[in-house]
Amino acid sequence: MLQETMKTVCDAEAKADDIVKKAKEEADGILESAKKKASEITEQAQTDSKAKLKDTEARQKENEEKQTTKALDRAAAEIASLRETAAKKEAAAMDMIINELIQ
Repeated sequence: MLQETMKTVCDAEAKADDIVKKAKEEADGILESAKKKASEITEQAQTDSKAKLKDTEARQKENEEKQTTKALDRAAAEIASLRETAAKKEAAAMDMIINELIQ
């Protein structure tokens, strides 16, 4: 009877060792899978961030170019207006000088 009990205990210990071994292997597999998935998620997040950054930079550059073009157009219009005003004043000044010389 003692031998039977000893055998039962040994069998139970062997089964317990197998269960622990299988559980450790399964845990290692789950951990490895989680690490791989985390790495994939990190890489995807980096890729997405880089794409968003490029898009933001492109939109910012386009916006800057539009603002520069508008500023140049306003400056050109102001220059044209100043030239027109200067031409009118020049003509008026010439007329005044000629009138003064004639009198």
